[in-house]
Amino acid sequence: MKTKLMKYFGIVALLTIMTSLTSCEVSFGSWYDDDDYSEYYYRTTQELCSRTWQDSWTQDGKYYTQLLDFYEDRTGTDIMRVEHRNGYVTEDRYEFKWKWDNSSQTCIRMSYGSYGTSYFEDVWMGSNTLRGILDDVDVKFTGIR
Repeated sequence: MKTKLMKYFGIVALLTIMTSLTSCEVSFGSWYDDDDYSEYYYRTTQELCSRTWQDSWTQDGKYYTQLLDFYEDRTGTDIMRVEHRNGYVTEDRYEFKWKWDNSSQTCIRMSYGSYGTSYFEDVWMGSNTLRGILDDVDVKFTGIR
């Protein structure tokens, strides 16, 4: 009886340990960004960082242009240029730190320090286009350099 009990206890202990190790691996948030050395990971990151991404639109009689640059050292710049009706132009430049926020590399977390955090979700890249939802707004950027 004792050996059967010990045998089942050993099996339960082994299963518990295996489940715990798997759970730790999945829930470790920075694993995808800091320690993933796969070819797919670098190919996607290189594509994101290979050019300046530009989006333009008109709103309230103003012409807006947003330029995003992602760098492989996990920093970036976000430039917002506004051309007003009277010809006056303003341009704001923001620095951010970024990282992939999921294993499939379809979400980017962009931390602007004291300005807050933006999320670029449902990211799709192809044919010189970067599309997704940036802070709840559908966007489509075109690569320019």
